[in-house]
Amino acid sequence: MCLGGSGGLPFIVSEVPRQSLIIKEGEYFLFTYENGDITHGNRAGLGFYYRDTRFLTSLETRVEGMQPLFLSSSVERGYMANIHLSNPDIVRDGEAVIPQDTVSIRRSRLIADGLIERLYVRNFHIAPVHLRLTMAFTSDFADIFEVRGMRRAKRGRVHRPRLEDGVFILSYTGTDRMRRSTRILFSRQPDEWRLGRAGVEVAFDFLLNQYEVEMLDLHVIPLEEGEEKPPVKFTDARAALRRSYEGWVEGTTRVETDNNVFNLTIQRSVRDLRALHTRTRYGEIIVGGVPWYSAPFGRDALITCYEALMLKAELARDSLRFLAAFQGKEVNDWRDEEPGKILHEIRQGEMARMGEIPHTPYYGSVDSTPLFLLLLTEYLKWTDDMETFRALEENVDAALRWIDEYGDLDGDGLVEYSRRSDRGLTNQFWKDSGDSLLLPGGRLPCAPVATVETQGYVYYAKRRLGELYIVQGELEKGKRLLLEAEEMRRRVEELFWDEDLGFYVIALDGNKNPLRVVSSNGGQLLFTGLPAPERAHRVITRLMEEDMFSGWGIRTLSTREFYYNPMSYHNGSIWPHDNAIILKGIKRYGRHDACVRLVEGLSRASLSMDHLRLPELFCGFRRARFAEPVPYPVACSPQAWASGSVFLILQSMLGLAPDAAKGVLYVNNPCLPPWLEMVTLHNLRVGSSRISLFFRREKEITVFSVVEKQGDVRVVMEE
Repeated sequence: MCLGGSGGLPFIVSEVPRQSLIIKEGEYFLFTYENGDITHGNRAGLGFYYRDTRFLTSLETRVEGMQPLFLSSSVERGYMANIHLSNPDIVRDGEAVIPQDTVSIRRSRLIADGLIERLYVRNFHIAPVHLRLTMAFTSDFADIFEVRGMRRAKRGRVHRPRLEDGVFILSYTGTDRMRRSTRILFSRQPDEWRLGRAGVEVAFDFLLNQYEVEMLDLHVIPLEEGEEKPPVKFTDARAALRRSYEGWVEGTTRVETDNNVFNLTIQRSVRDLRALHTRTRYGEIIVGGVPWYSAPFGRDALITCYEALMLKAELARDSLRFLAAFQGKEVNDWRDEEPGKILHEIRQGEMARMGEIPHTPYYGSVDSTPLFLLLLTEYLKWTDDMETFRALEENVDAALRWIDEYGDLDGDGLVEYSRRSDRGLTNQFWKDSGDSLLLPGGRLPCAPVATVETQGYVYYAKRRLGELYIVQGELEKGKRLLLEAEEMRRRVEELFWDEDLGFYVIALDGNKNPLRVVSSNGGQLLFTGLPAPERAHRVITRLMEEDMFSGWGIRTLSTREFYYNPMSYHNGSIWPHDNAIILKGIKRYGRHDACVRLVEGLSRASLSMDHLRLPELFCGFRRARFAEPVPYPVACSPQAWASGSVFLILQSMLGLAPDAAKGVLYVNNPCLPPWLEMVTLHNLRVGSSRISLFFRREKEITVFSVVEKQGDVRVVMEE
């Protein structure tokens, strides 16, 4: 069977704002221009979203009918933004009665069961001023897949706005018969208001003496039918969110270095992971990223939690429990579901509820299931939390059965994918865009397709589980899994290694023909320990050649391949999480030279990113030709596995390998780069123990010492 068409769902954004603001908390996120507005009719997908529905389509602020002048904006905290505006020249009867930049308008906004915004209007003119501020709101209640470009045969009904007891209400009844509404209210009643067909406009008059300031609070509360959410005071919500973040951070490993910029990157990543750690009606999980993937994704959550184990292992526990609750129960072609399979994505909007998309949940991911097992075994290495393992043991058995029975579509011992849902993804490995695997002429390979890194995930998961079961006294089960892992190693070395390329091919098609492509997939194989050492070193050398290593990072695809495109999603771009996983493998095989080069490139790239935040991906142009890395226009930022990559990179550099069951933390040849002389880890947890470590670079070597220890953990230097 050959794959037809690109598959999957469309993604069309005809406007890409170079500067935008995103804040998120829980299941809400707000996506605006940098001045805080959402312009009516914009094509960038801006809006205020809740459970995959856009509850606010426009939010436009005017002073005397004119757009305020933008001064600055900041989003130091993931849940809060501060925006500074001023007035243009305000002219009446031909005379400038309020000169430009004499009235300050500051918008402080946060997300807490809705949007809460406090406006501070302050007069710096030498005379009293009288001005009118207007705000206009609309909502189309579009499903996020509509916003992304998917056409619908039928929509629900948008109702006329209304005013009830001082609250403006925009509402919509969907084809799923659910009524959704947006409630808008203020700390004082507007001086004038007008209801239109699709929105509301309000006006507030301000009369301010010199230096006088007046505040105005705005609440925008999205509601699904049956929900009630009273407005929360701005100061109370801000204090509660600060306490929540502080408590979350207290439970993490604290990292201090002598590089202040790197410290800021770490702090940003910690806050972003907190923002993306989401409590849903189904449980807690790290969501993929905002704006487009603010939803539970199996692969994304599993990789992110693997990267962040050093930081906060509880993230893995929460996400594993969440995903186990949705483990596949039946064969369902519409959802690409099979018994034991771990979900790819779950959505809650109208289109999912109506069956227009299969995301209830959708299971089209070949690697989520082995990654589920892989993360669980790594989580146990850090925590020895056998209670969680026992609670998930039936899920482990079901996942192993899926790998052996449904994952191996043709009985050849490899795990493959083949799409069955006509609204599903054609490519179901981590590079899941429709064009990420191509044959000469642009043809798609025949299914089922086996990608190389997926086999590595299976190998690693089975080997780790085999070792675990043997320690637990289940010798037969453990030995069987170790034999299966070794057989997977043998098959990968035999079928995926290409001596002429000196590299592992990206995949085998349905006829077992190798797709002779040099890609980052072969690099990901390294962290599993599957490749023989001689081949691993050849792979590492190849990855660091100019066609793969841009100077900023390792590309997803070699520049020598016929479908290389540095501006594509998966065919030549650079993904921080991909690089972090490859770096873990490079370190495993002791190639410190390549480690230092790769870390230097990624760190230099991060210096040029907005907010010192590594994005989902960036373009793969050569560093020698560009002073800064070129952004990918619609990359999510923050994005979970990009935020988590910082901690896997740090763990790899420091050579940390825990074994909580034995009460040991191994430190394997730490190697700090020249720009990072000292690193201190505080509150690093291994099992029930806590430890603080200090690392220092001395010329070409890195030494370490134990600063503080609580518990029985031993720190062992491992060669």
